[in-house]
Amino acid sequence: MKRFWAGILCVTMGLMLLTGCGGSSSDSGSASGGSSAGKGSDDGEGVVRYTLTSTPQIDPGVGSDLGAATVLINVYDPLVMPQKDGNIEPWIAKEWSVSEDGKTWTFKLRDDVTFHSGNPLTANDVAYTMQRLLDMGEGFGYLFSSTIEAVNVIDDTTVEFVCTRPTGTLLASLVRLYILDSKLVAENYASGDFGDKGDYGKAFLLENDAGCGPYKVKEYAANSHVLCEQYTDYWAGLDKNAPKGFKAIGSNEAVTVKTMMERDELELSDEYQTSETIEALDKMKGIDIMETTSGDIIYLLLNNSKAPTDDEHIRKALAYMLDYDVVCNQVYPNSKKADSIISKNLLGHKKMTDYSFNIEKAKEEIAKSKYADNIQDYPIEVCWVAETPDREKLALLIQAAADQIGVKVNVVKTPWASVVEKSASAETTPNVTTTWFAGDYSEAGAIFDSALSSKNAGTWMNCCWIDDSKLDEMIDDALTTLDTDERVAKYEAIQDYLADKCVMIPMAEVTLRLAYQSDYVEYNSADPENLRPVMGYINYMPDIRIYPDKK
Repeated sequence: MKRFWAGILCVTMGLMLLTGCGGSSSDSGSASGGSSAGKGSDDGEGVVRYTLTSTPQIDPGVGSDLGAATVLINVYDPLVMPQKDGNIEPWIAKEWSVSEDGKTWTFKLRDDVTFHSGNPLTANDVAYTMQRLLDMGEGFGYLFSSTIEAVNVIDDTTVEFVCTRPTGTLLASLVRLYILDSKLVAENYASGDFGDKGDYGKAFLLENDAGCGPYKVKEYAANSHVLCEQYTDYWAGLDKNAPKGFKAIGSNEAVTVKTMMERDELELSDEYQTSETIEALDKMKGIDIMETTSGDIIYLLLNNSKAPTDDEHIRKALAYMLDYDVVCNQVYPNSKKADSIISKNLLGHKKMTDYSFNIEKAKEEIAKSKYADNIQDYPIEVCWVAETPDREKLALLIQAAADQIGVKVNVVKTPWASVVEKSASAETTPNVTTTWFAGDYSEAGAIFDSALSSKNAGTWMNCCWIDDSKLDEMIDDALTTLDTDERVAKYEAIQDYLADKCVMIPMAEVTLRLAYQSDYVEYNSADPENLRPVMGYINYMPDIRIYPDKK
């Protein structure tokens, strides 16, 4: 059996190498050799350049994936800041209080913050930002849409959030409230669906920023890159060796990444490069590999509303079809098998059902299912994200195992934009989607709310289409619990409840492997001891140091 899996991996790697030698894919855009991504671009000295799978959404009311987060955290400041130990600290909000019933939160703001436009930040801007999220219902708005009932401006430096119920996770989730310059956005409304607010500034914020963060947008090039520069009047200041700017390049094609790294045209690689590419980069002079864990789990997201994965026995069969040793040691080297849908570094983790590779058990589960007699009539579609070739290996592992027991699996290569689009409805969501993510804040509730609660279904994170009123009640109950110990106990109870349902399959807590220019870049933010355990902060520029004279 081990030789069987080794053969599958060899074939897959060979195909990938052939593809790579043939040149960049059509998805790689102008990053493959145009001046916007590499040599000849007007980036300036001291700029950190890194790759993403696509050009990110930079509207803080819309963007919510990893690429978006890496830009938003640098261009906008949140109300509170996540820390390396998983806690939060005052940031734009310098202090706060909560009413005895846990429903009213009052925040006192700094009075020395200015936006990139020069406008002063006031409580009106914080209130506007929250209301925009609630009205639009996109991006990180899900964190607040069922919680915030009213937003009140008390005075220029005091804002109040009134909740529909006691809310134990509000403070932690406010790390995703990226504050907008309300005056600037209002000056740039276009026609739209939001009454007197028109499009709420969405067209403007596609290519411009309205932030007060340490960096400001200098250039947005669609399907190519986002170039940002330091905001010299940043209230918190920046280290003299912090990057002078950064460039998020919307292409991670392997040949391009290797070429740019070799030419000192790229400082950091993305975390989606294959093991083969990482090993090749590691052999280059001046390039080191940083290995870190940030709470990311690679999942099989299962469509619980679509035949045949609407049957829990079929879902369990898929869990038994995975060779987790291969996943953790060969596909994602040095990773650890996940023992829960919640990462170990999130508050509230508890071990769940421990599936292992076992073809006989997979057969037994299929025999128990309602599709036992006609499983061949229900091919299982396994989608892998086109920009992340390692996931093809996962899909092929499942396909090969399924073939042994008479289950048909169709492996489908899907661009990320199409994955997001298809996740909007149960009918278009495939049976299995391979993806990874971490919490939007440092508690188990972040995963339960974003990936499992039915009220948030229809996003790239929440495409399991679970229809379980009891689960929804348990999640809501946990999120409204103010006492931390009681909230953790409820998080653990949710994992106990889900343990035997296999609504989604956590495969591995991924060890991220990123290449960086160690001769002149101190990439301390990727060190597990220094990393803030919230998605995107691995590329928080104020935590990075760059020394161009050492090139």
